[in-house]
Amino acid sequence: SQGGMMDAGDVAEQPIHLINSGPSMAPVSGRYFAREDEGSDTAVIADTGGTTYDVSLVRRGRIPWTRETWIGQPYRGHMTGFPSVDVKSIGAGGGSIAWVDDGGMLHVGPQSAGAVPGPSCYGNGGDKPTVTDASLVLGYLDPEFFLGGSMSLDPEAARGAIERDVATPMGIGLEEAAAAIIAIATENMVQAIVDITVNQGIDPRDAILIGGGGAAGLNSTAIARRLGSGRVVIPEVGAALSAAGAMMSDLHSQYTRTFFATSEAFDADGVNAVLEQLEDRCSAFIDGPGQGSISQTIEFFAEARYPEQVWEIEVPLAKRRFESETDLQALISEFHKVHEDIFAINDQESGIEVVGWTASVKCRLKESESGSLAAVDTKLSVDDTRKVYFAETGYVDATVRRFEAMKAGEQLPGPAIIESPFTTVVVDPGATAERRASGSVSIVPGISPAAQ
Repeated sequence: SQGGMMDAGDVAEQPIHLINSGPSMAPVSGRYFAREDEGSDTAVIADTGGTTYDVSLVRRGRIPWTRETWIGQPYRGHMTGFPSVDVKSIGAGGGSIAWVDDGGMLHVGPQSAGAVPGPSCYGNGGDKPTVTDASLVLGYLDPEFFLGGSMSLDPEAARGAIERDVATPMGIGLEEAAAAIIAIATENMVQAIVDITVNQGIDPRDAILIGGGGAAGLNSTAIARRLGSGRVVIPEVGAALSAAGAMMSDLHSQYTRTFFATSEAFDADGVNAVLEQLEDRCSAFIDGPGQGSISQTIEFFAEARYPEQVWEIEVPLAKRRFESETDLQALISEFHKVHEDIFAINDQESGIEVVGWTASVKCRLKESESGSLAAVDTKLSVDDTRKVYFAETGYVDATVRRFEAMKAGEQLPGPAIIESPFTTVVVDPGATAERRASGSVSIVPGISPAAQ
């Protein structure tokens, strides 16, 4: 859950590291694609599954951590207090159920149809309208090409569920109801992104939006427009973004020692002794589980705060030891900078307290981080189209392309649908998609025709 791989023996002894470890891999691959495709070191990674929408960050090339990891529902379950990748999840995804309350208000989620019985269009006994059903009704999904054609969807079942549970209670048309479901789901996702970015001191307008999960492409363009993001990237392996991150990640371990120190009465000898002990443990890891790795890195961090603050923040150390007053001042300066990044405020006149010290060791196991799929020869015509409904335009003829048929550098203006066996990417009217050399689709969200 700290954004890397661990030795199996260590995991067996410390299984707490596995809590939320799946979603923690998404920002690892998100960091790679933001850098590879857009040359950016700041990204919002949004992983859309069937039940949850997981949001994580990359800030200046680093993946933020948190100790507020919950087992069960926040404030009702158990907080581990253990540092792990900061991932926020809400009940929104392809299987999220749309419903109308007694006051006539439309909601989407947090209830989900799950994989079994699944959305109404699956034909497995589910009878509730979901985001997937709405996407099918609007023409986003091809009922004959779901999962690459291995599963057929039932459009009539989707229409019936939305008509019965959403359109009729609200007194609106079928397509309008389906578009409203997508709009509500989009807004829920936007708010989740706003919450985590603002709390981490990131303006989402300055970040690349990386869309992962099988349902990411359905409304990522709309999400990027609401956020004001300049780019949204859907990696070729986006449907398995977390798994791709695990394949890209390094063998990793982290060691922490508590040793209280203040900037006013800094015990450099005591701190250096702690750092030396931590480095020895990292070296033992390199000689043990990391033996034979291509390269190794050791980084040190201080868990620091202003006096009497409740929570500490993680501050990277510029050097491995404190050899002079300059090194201490560098830590204080970096703390002020990190504090301002996160909270938009600092106190340059205040001293700091350091509660603990951390050493992180990473062993690189392979040369390439590439996350591309094998090339596939496809004969799909570039002229294929189908009717797709957008709230601002109504039905339009949208170009339909296969993901793997697009060449690197090729641009595709919206309205368009880009399909693969793993995901479907909706390029809204006014947006433009371009295939990157990595295999990703990079989208400039643009402005909707209704706003022009």
